[in-house]
Order: sequence, then C-alpha cells, then structure tokens
Amino acid sequence: MKLDIRLNQKSLNHAIGELKKYKDSLQTKNEIFLKRLIDAGIRVAERNVGKYTGYVSFEKEVSSKGNVGIGILRGKDTKPFVSWWYYNGTKKEVDVSGILMSEFGSGWLAEVLFDVTGVGQGTFPGQTHATDFQWFWRDDKGLHVSRGELPTHPMYKAMMEMYKEIYVIAREVFYSG
Repeated sequence: MKLDIRLNQKSLNHAIGELKKYKDSLQTKNEIFLKRLIDAGIRVAERNVGKYTGYVSFEKEVSSKGNVGIGILRGKDTKPFVSWWYYNGTKKEVDVSGILMSEFGSGWLAEVLFDVTGVGQGTFPGQTHATDFQWFWRDDKGLHVSRGELPTHPMYKAMMEMYKEIYVIAREVFYSG
C-alpha cells in the first residue's frame, strides 16, 4: 500500500481511512496468501509421489485468529497398500505407508536428506533386509530382487517450492489493490 499524504486535515483523514480499510482486509489477505502458498506446495508434492500415486493425497488446512494465520500442508495415506511375499514357504505381508515410503524410501536406495531420529535405513519395525545390499523374495509372479525403494520426497519438495514462492505470492496478495 502506498499513500500520498499532505499535512492537512483532509489528507490525514483520507490516509487514516485507507489504513483502516487495509487493516480490515489483512485477515482475508492472510488466508488467501496461505491458501495460495499451500496450493503451490501441493502441486509439487502431487508430482513427486512416485509409484504411490493413488495411495497418497495432500490436503490443506487454513485458519486464522485476528490477523494471525495458520496454514498446514498434510500428506496422508488414502488407501491401504499391502506388500506381501513368501519366506520359507510362509506368506508374509505388511501394511506400507505410501506417504512415508515416498518421502523416506527404504533399504540401500533410501537417500537420507533428513536427520530425523528413528527414520532411515534399518528403522522399519520388524524389518529383516534393510541393511542387506540386496534381497530376494517370491510372490505369485515369481522371484524378485530388491535393493529397497528410492524416495521421491514429495513433502520436502513441497516445502522447497513454498520457500521459493513465498515472496512472489506475498507481493501479489498484500501489495495489490
């Protein structure tokens, strides 16, 4: 907002009125800003779920109290993903979180971008092959080999996009009309 103020009563009253209008619009502008910023993150996250497309979704939550706004980008599993295999003649299966697998990966292919306690190679509960260079398993389609899952980092890339866009979106929302 830019005001041209002269030192007279009419100009000062006009400036005070414009500032009150701007103040009244801040809550709405803040919500628009947060929604647009999170939408930019969601677009990037949706392009980076790898093979878990259809198992993962993203949602936003925006709320405000006074002129303070809170925006949350949440990634979540939308349907069950069950991985199964045969081990010593017994069928084994495990529920897999698509959002966690796409973000962090598994096994030797897991890239560690984050220093998060309890996350990384060999931290999946009950895992048996995470630290093996490769492992084999058999299912109804035959014998397979794996070195793990390569992460695609949807939430990390969403965050980086939001950092990149924060000033552009803020300028458009708060400094326009």
